[in-house]
Amino acid sequence: MQCKHRREKEEKDPINMFYMFKKIYPICFRSNKSYYLFRKFMGICFGVSFGLNVLVTQFFLDTVYQAAMFADGSALRHVMITLILFLAVKVANNILVAVVNHMGNVERSRIIGYMQREINKKSAVIDPIEYEDPKRLDDITKARNGLEAAISFHDTTTSIFTFYLPYFIFMGFYLFALQPMLLLSLMFVFVPVVISQILRSTLFAQLEDQSVPIRREFDAFSEAASGKSFFKETRLLGSFKYFKNLLMQSMNSLNKVIWQAQKKSALVDLGFNILSLLGYGGILFLLVRYLLNGDISVGAFAAVFSGIRMMFAMMEEIITWHIGDIAKNFGQIRNFLRFIAISSDNRPDVEISKNGVISLQNVSFRYPNAAEDSLKNINLTINPGETIAIVGENGSGKTTLVKLLTGLYKPTAGIVKIDGYDTNDASYSSLFKNVSGVFQKYQHYALNLRENVAIANFDGESDQVKIERMLDENNVDWDNKDVFPKGLDTMLSRDFDGVELSGGQWQRVAIARGFYRNSHTIVLDEPTAAIDPLEESAIYNKFVEIARDKTAIVITHRLGSAKIAERIIVMHEGEIVEIGDHDELVEYGGEYAQMYRVQSEWYN
Repeated sequence: MQCKHRREKEEKDPINMFYMFKKIYPICFRSNKSYYLFRKFMGICFGVSFGLNVLVTQFFLDTVYQAAMFADGSALRHVMITLILFLAVKVANNILVAVVNHMGNVERSRIIGYMQREINKKSAVIDPIEYEDPKRLDDITKARNGLEAAISFHDTTTSIFTFYLPYFIFMGFYLFALQPMLLLSLMFVFVPVVISQILRSTLFAQLEDQSVPIRREFDAFSEAASGKSFFKETRLLGSFKYFKNLLMQSMNSLNKVIWQAQKKSALVDLGFNILSLLGYGGILFLLVRYLLNGDISVGAFAAVFSGIRMMFAMMEEIITWHIGDIAKNFGQIRNFLRFIAISSDNRPDVEISKNGVISLQNVSFRYPNAAEDSLKNINLTINPGETIAIVGENGSGKTTLVKLLTGLYKPTAGIVKIDGYDTNDASYSSLFKNVSGVFQKYQHYALNLRENVAIANFDGESDQVKIERMLDENNVDWDNKDVFPKGLDTMLSRDFDGVELSGGQWQRVAIARGFYRNSHTIVLDEPTAAIDPLEESAIYNKFVEIARDKTAIVITHRLGSAKIAERIIVMHEGEIVEIGDHDELVEYGGEYAQMYRVQSEWYN
């Protein structure tokens, strides 16, 4: 419910051109302040140099014309001086082109890196429950798609204000000084094109909203058809054709919405471009008329003729391409800014004590967009240093309960207290410094062995002695050159010329990573689900040994491993139905005893 209300508020926030300037430019400025300002100064110089080029062209042509009409020694000398000036402006103009383009590429690379970091920072601090909302996942995808559009908006508007605008201001004064009507006529030419781009912005904003969910669906089917983590099963099951059909359906749906938007945009552009072309013809007519009437010189006619042609090309470039891109990408830019602006779970982290008690009082929890609660009226107290196991069938709420016990999620109803802190209290974070965990879907980081462990607590230099001890305690033969050729520096990914570990080896590395973090509470959420019971039993026994003096929470569907716990929490359909140790629960003859009898046949 919180996610829904938050999204409704975000979608009501107005996103317009002024808002884009206010938000995007400060981000770009922070990427490299001094370089950023110098780049803008050079852009202004570049724009003025184009205007000077027109003025010098008129001066040079008038001088040549005068020399041809009144040939004498002084006229030839004037021609040579103006020629040198004309060439100097041309050379300076070409140098500025190279410098500005190079600086623009460097600036763009820096801004891309900075904006990507902003998206990653925002993704890292939003409330974790947001990742359970499909619409929020769409927002993250939209934001990443909108990053390039936001940078293009910055590049385009920067070019307009530092290059095009100084050039047009210069030319405006120049044309007004020649004949005021030239300037007024020029202004009317571009009004139709501006109107057309305003209409296009609405069309493409709607397109972005319609196409993003389809693109995400397309990416998911593409990964299922040929992705690295899917290809073995897809190939063995012969299901490639099935995913291919789903891909084609998604592609057809995407092409359909794109075609509709582009067709409407093309018709709008065609109509208004015809009007602009008629206006351009009218300006050329005025220019010829002024020349025949003697109102302007031959040099001015030639310079203005080429200058107006360039101005028209530049204005068309600005409106049709640059502003057109802004209009086309308006939806993407809006999505980027809305994601950057969403509220963050940015409260300060809390360091819980070693003697902290975890308690749940009448707790219920419901996932975003779900019809029913996943947890119902949970009451539970976990004492410091206690080892508990949470068991139950799939979908009983085991993992959801752990997410509440560790403060990762906030309850929909009721109170969760960790070391006295209420996780719903806005005065502290849901991220606790002294909590660690190893989950069923633990990550295979494309890093070396040292980094795969140290990443759990990477504040400054890694602790070499502690890393080795954690690996030793979890039976990882890090000094075995046959397995780890470079010891702790062995890259654990074949994609980067490293090695690939077995499932059991990766599990031990993941557990070592979990224990490397300085924690008082540690969670094992079925990280051994894919291995045989004997291997699992060995890992859990080692876990209990290493977790001495810590609060340990184990989630498992294999009840043989639950015996290690001091207390076993039995869950069924989101509720705690039994609590006790193994012997008590078997003797009680309830849900646990029934599951244990069924599973004991596996071991026998």
